[in-house]
Order: sequence, then structure tokens, then C-alpha cells
Amino acid sequence: MTTNKINHLIDAYRRLRQQAEPLVLASIIETRGSTYQKAGARMLIARNGEMTGLLGGGCFENDLLEQARSVFETGQAKTLFYDMRAPDDVIWGLGLGCNGAVKILLQLLRPEQDFSPLNLFVEAADGDATGVLVTFYESGHPDYLAGSSVFLPASTIDHTRTLTTDASRFQPTAEQALLQLKPHHETHRIDGHRVQAFYAPIRPPSRLLVVGAGADAQPLVQYAASLGWRVSVVDYRPNHIKHERFSEAQRLMLLTPHELNAKLALNRFDAMVLMTHNFDYDRRYLQQIAGSSIPFIGLLGPALRRDMLLKSLGTEAEKIRDRVYGPVGLDIGAQNPEEIALSIMSGIHAALNRCDGGQLDRKTVAAADQQSDDCFVC
Repeated sequence: MTTNKINHLIDAYRRLRQQAEPLVLASIIETRGSTYQKAGARMLIARNGEMTGLLGGGCFENDLLEQARSVFETGQAKTLFYDMRAPDDVIWGLGLGCNGAVKILLQLLRPEQDFSPLNLFVEAADGDATGVLVTFYESGHPDYLAGSSVFLPASTIDHTRTLTTDASRFQPTAEQALLQLKPHHETHRIDGHRVQAFYAPIRPPSRLLVVGAGADAQPLVQYAASLGWRVSVVDYRPNHIKHERFSEAQRLMLLTPHELNAKLALNRFDAMVLMTHNFDYDRRYLQQIAGSSIPFIGLLGPALRRDMLLKSLGTEAEKIRDRVYGPVGLDIGAQNPEEIALSIMSGIHAALNRCDGGQLDRKTVAAADQQSDDCFVC
């Protein structure tokens, strides 16, 4: 999970931590069928009942609040299971027809422990921390109590900075979760005890590189920033690179194509969009980008223009052909710059989450349920 997916939680945490009062973190650790949120989604609950985030679309939040109160009182973590697959929804009586089930872990976050493990997400959002958070939700082992966590940094996956002393046994599954960037479950047998663990990858906010600072780049930067992306804007024209035009961008850089590789760590970006509206400059920038590992390379303009740009790269084109999206964006009938920006960000989000972006009600039930597990939609 990238931390831009929980920006609202991080903002609430920064405010609430000043009160030095415990908080409860509610995390979905498993889902079945169609659910409002998927594994890895989180909610923050304050002692006064303030809730940040939404896990069930209002289906079970009231009960969740009552359960959180008992965690505040006892200090003990609690695992809950909400099954909404009954056709008449007789259990909760809300008639939402979610047709799914969710397992949720409630953890008490203590000020004296720096609100761990939520503080790890904040560190990732503020810096470049990447790793896997291993949380134990059912365990009889005294060293791996339910509600405790182990953080495995990606740089030194066998190094721990957490509540337990030996985390090497968790390394293989952690590596798998980090590689696939998807949550994983594992049941361990440790010293005769059954220990169930939830592996959640943690990554810094997604990064977008916008090459070309024309008027149509402004709504794109605004949309991306509103979704928590870190946006860098590059252009070769001094009069285009102005803070008042791109106040939401993290970085504004005046760079020629020749300077792009030398001044920017291109491999750190999750997506880029090339939009100088000048074929020669697009070609020269694309030559520099061809040697990078950016997973999403978006090109404005028709397919013919895309093919011409790729042809101009010669054999270098094969390095990026499978990562090039042009015309960039989903087909939503976009006309004006704001609609085009929405189309582009939707296309980026769909591609990086390995979704086709089609209408959910056009999918078969089985396909929709399967994709909801993969794409974190319902």
C-alpha cells in the first residue's frame, strides 16, 4: 500500500497525537466476496468516538465503534468478523446487499509507544521508507501477541525495528508481499504456538513526473496532488515553470531533454506523462526516459503520433513499448483539460493496479468479485 491511500488517516493522526491520548487503528485483514474496502484498508478511531476513514460504507461502523470502546478499556487487541453474505442481511439489518465478509483487527495505539505501528506509515509518507508491516492478529505466543507488529525495512529485510527480537522467520513472506505489492496472510507454527500474521507492504506516496508545463498540465497536477501523489513538473521553457501555475507540485524543474537523466532519478517515479505538445521535444525527452524503469509512460495524442515517437527511438523503443500508453487515459469522453486530466489519472490508477477500467456492472459476477480482490474496489 502506498501511503497516499491513507492520507486522511495521516492528517488525522498528526492532529490527534497532540492530545497524547490512545487511539484505535482498525485494519481490514481479510475479505471474501464483494466488500466496500479490501485487505489493507484502515480506519482511525479516537476515544471520543471520532472516526477517520470508512471500511464498510456505513454497514458496520456503528458496531465497530462499540467494539473499539472495549479495546480502549482493556488495552487488548480484538479481531472482528462481519459476514454480510446472507441474502436478506438479517444479521445487521441494514439491507445494503454487500454480499461479502470482512475480518478486521482493532489495535490500541499508545502514545508511550509513539502510536506504533501508525507512526511507520507517517515515516513512509514523510520520507522514503519502504518495507513490510507484519501484524499478528491471532496468536498464543508470548513474543508475538495479537495486535503486535514487526516492521521489515526493504533495504535490510532481515533487520527489525519493532516489538520482537527475531523476525527472520517472517522474511520469505515479507519479500513476496513487497514484490507483489499486495497484502499476504501466513499461519506460522512457532514453539508449538499457532501464529496468524498479516503482511502489509508499505511504500512512500506514488510519484508522477509531468514533462511539459502547458495549461493542460495544471489540472493534471492538481488532480494527482489531491490524490496524494508527489508530482514533479519539468519543462524546457522558463516562462512555463512558475510556482503560481503549479503550487501543488512538489518540484518544478527547468530541464532540457539532455539534462533529464542527470538531474532526476527517473526510476523513482511510478508514472510519467509526456505533454510538451512539441514532437521534437517529446522525442528527445522520450529518448532519455527509454533507459528508465518507469512502469507507466503516458503519451498525449493519437496512436499514429505514438507510433512515430517509438519509431524515432529505433531499437531503444523495445525497452519501453510494453510500458507506453498512448493515447494516455481512459475513454470517458473527455473534452476539456479538466476532463482529460481525470481520464489520465484514471488510466494511470487502473494500469498500476492491473485493472482494465471498465464499468463494474458490465462484468460478470465472478469476474467482478475476483477483480475487486485484486483492484481494491467493490
